[in-house]
Order: sequence, then structure tokens, then C-alpha cells
Amino acid sequence: MLIEWVNHASFVVESGSIHLICDPWLDGTAFNHGWRLISPTVFRYEDFVRITHIWFSHEHPDHFSPSNVRRIPEHFRRKITVLFHYTKDKRLLNVCKAYGFQVQELPEFEQVELAAGFSLICGRQGLIDSWMAIFAEGKSILNMNDCVFRQRDDLDAIKRKLGKIDVLLSQFSYANWVGNPEDSASHAKHALRKRSEMRRYIQMFEPAIFIPFASFIYFSHAENSFMNTAINRIGDVYEFTTRRLGVPTVVLYPGDKWELGEPRDSGDSIRRYESDFERAVSLPHDTSPSIQMTKLQEATHGLIRKCVRKNNRVLLNALQPAVIRLNDLGIDVELSYRGGLREVKGKRPDIMTSSESLHYCLQYDWGGDTLAVNGRYQVPPDGNAKRFFRIFRVPAHNSAGNSFDLKFLGHQVIKKAIDALQPGVGVTERS
Repeated sequence: MLIEWVNHASFVVESGSIHLICDPWLDGTAFNHGWRLISPTVFRYEDFVRITHIWFSHEHPDHFSPSNVRRIPEHFRRKITVLFHYTKDKRLLNVCKAYGFQVQELPEFEQVELAAGFSLICGRQGLIDSWMAIFAEGKSILNMNDCVFRQRDDLDAIKRKLGKIDVLLSQFSYANWVGNPEDSASHAKHALRKRSEMRRYIQMFEPAIFIPFASFIYFSHAENSFMNTAINRIGDVYEFTTRRLGVPTVVLYPGDKWELGEPRDSGDSIRRYESDFERAVSLPHDTSPSIQMTKLQEATHGLIRKCVRKNNRVLLNALQPAVIRLNDLGIDVELSYRGGLREVKGKRPDIMTSSESLHYCLQYDWGGDTLAVNGRYQVPPDGNAKRFFRIFRVPAHNSAGNSFDLKFLGHQVIKKAIDALQPGVGVTERS
């Protein structure tokens, strides 16, 4: 089995007639101009001519980038099959079908054969994430991607299903808000939690080789660049996994090719990443234009109309309002499903962000999740960011096929009760 490194969370697995690429994000920004790739991608759109399958782990733009997918030449798309886990709405598969791809939905926890001697198993985690195991030539690769498991039992079930793992891939640094700029202790804590997550996965699956990935980005916006200071650097991660955890570790740079199991010196790849990182964080930051109050109110009315059609109006109105300080406009606004968006004075803000970030949250079902990931906000003393993000969990659940109603609330209460009865293995922030 040959692995060709693309970038970030993307690589190609080649075996026999199968050329499977995972999560191709080749260029551009992600998460509303919050992230950029540390290193340039060598893999080109013309190289999709040899790709037979694309697997998307989830719909975050550093894994499924519509702008990148549309740049794949149309005559190549017709010969490529997109693989994605089961969802109620079929949104991603329908989009890819409209782009001209073949599509195949993967049943959860079932082995699917793509060709003689090449099969895979996919499983879901949380609302949108998924992992995948690949089996070919007597070897196995487990791609954990962004999955964060709260219960040891869930990991045990995966291990029992998959058996021996030859190569494990997992995130190595945080990918979400880690605190205000001055909260250095919180930043360090988040970086440590991601190391603990790597440790847990390595100790659970006992891979022959570990590949750190899905973190080759930097926070590129003027509003979140402070988070670059405490990220886990790839050189330090390599030392941690090889010396502290004792697992052979392979670091691959864009364009590298590696025959699975062959000896490899990662020194050159690490040096190139470290040099690229220093260059990247010295570049001018991305910025965003201000959005005036009238446009914000129009977007709020659109969000409310959309959510009223899909959810229980009484429950929507019961959600607490959130007060947002719009730093660039110099005003505080209150947002709720009952009252819409209005300027207020004398109320303590729950969150501080830009008008452009708020507008993005109002426009898109995934807007709240995007802001949580790109970290383009701050929480003032005595603020409660959960009030703000709770409002935007409604469209996020709607996009996954769930309605905010009494039945849904009942399921959530039961799930929390069951989780509370089971022993945990430590919780990390969702990334």
C-alpha cells in the first residue's frame, strides 16, 4: 500500500486499481477566512485523473471544501465515486451528485469492498464526524480524523471490530477557540488535552506506526492569530510520540510518498513544516469588512423564518437571548428567536465578535460551528458564550435532519442520563 501525502488531513492510498483520496483541501482559506494551510500543496487538480474514490469524513471545510471540489475537472468527476457515511438529509452526496460524481453511502460499522482485496469500514461520531479504516494487502489504516470520543466503550467497540491496526492517523493540535488572547494558561491546557487524546488513541489501538495529521494549519485572521502561539508544533509532537509514548512515528510533507511499513526518516519533513510555519505566521493577517445593522437584521429575519418552519416555535422562543458586542461597529446587540436582533445598552455582553462573523452565523446553518472553530471571538468577564452558541445549534441540528421539538429534547435528556451512568475516559473540546 502506497501513501501519497496531499496536505493537512488529506492523503491518497494506492493499492491495485484503487486510488482513494481522503478529505482533499488543496488551497484557499477555511472556516470563514479563519484558517490557512501551513505548507503549499503539491497535488494538483489535474492529478484527480488517477483518483477512483474520494472519502469525506465530514462537512467541515478543511475536509469538504466545495470551492476545491468544483475545481476538479468535470470529465474527471464522472469517473470518481464519492464515499460518505449515512445521513438523514443526504446533503453532501446530493451536492456531489449534482457536481457530476458517482456517489456511494457507507453503512455504519459494516465492511464495504471497493475492489478485490481492498475494503473499508466507516463509523460515525457525534453530530457530523466520522472515522474510516482501510484494509488492503494484509495491512490496515485507521483514520480517526477529528473524532473525539467521550466513552472508552466506544473505542473498545471500534477496536473489537477492526482488530490489529498497522497505521493510526489522528489530530495533533487544537482546532477551536482556546480562550481570550491573554488566557495563556487556557491555551496551554487545550494543547495538552490534544496530546492526551493522542496518547489515549495510541494506547487503545496500539498501532505499529502513528502519523500525526489534520493540524497542518495556522490561524490566519487578525481576530484569531493569537492562537498560533500555543499550538502543538509538529517537531514537539514527534518527540512526544516517539520518546514519551514509544510509538514509531512518520511525518509526511506535501508530495511525499511512503510505502506502508518501510523505514522512513521524518527529519526533513519536520524541518520543512517548521520553516513553513514561521513564514506563514509572519504574513499579513486576513481581515473582513464590517456589516451594517440593517443587513444583520435582514439576515436575522431570514434565520427566524427558516427555523420557525422546522422547529417548535414555543421552544425556540424559550431559548435565552444572547447579548453580542460588535467590536467593529462599537455597539451591543441582543439576539433571540422571540425578539430578533436589536441594539441594546446597559446589558452585559455574552460574547464579543465582529459584525461579519455574526452575519456569517446568521446566514449559514453551520455558522455557529464555524465561529466556534475559527475562534474569531472573545468572552468578556461574566459573559456566557453558551447562550450565543445555543441559538445556532438549532440550524446545525436542522441541517443534520433533527427538529428542535419535544421528541428531540426527550432523546437528548435520555442520552445525557445514559452517558452520566457510564465511565468516561476524559473529554476534550470538539474540533
